[in-house]
Amino acid sequence: MSVRRKAAAVLAGAVLACGPLSAGTASAAAPTGLTRQAAFETYTVVPVVDAPIRSGPGNGHPAIGRLRAGYSYSAFCWLSGETVVDHGSTSHIWIYLSGGPGIGDGWVSALYLRGDERADLPASAQC
Repeated sequence: MSVRRKAAAVLAGAVLACGPLSAGTASAAAPTGLTRQAAFETYTVVPVVDAPIRSGPGNGHPAIGRLRAGYSYSAFCWLSGETVVDHGSTSHIWIYLSGGPGIGDGWVSALYLRGDERADLPASAQC
């Protein structure tokens, strides 16, 4: 089974078990000139705390929903952008991902995700 199918199965199971993850309806556009289906590998990321998913890569963009701590989400790429500071930690990496049904695609600071500074996405997965 491919990574993409495994991630989709995990996400589908979480949604079935818990219902929609948030009540957002907006969805962020894919990075300029690309569609997530055609342009990106899919990676799995897991938030360490509940975290806002935003319509763009920065705190100035509206939140379109919330990611739930401990659940798996499909991530597509990362970029360097606005620095986020929270509880004494900092990160300038933003991850483009799918928040699932009811939320759609958006951006979350890597500060809130498990893994290294890019939430374990490879350097080659830059948006």
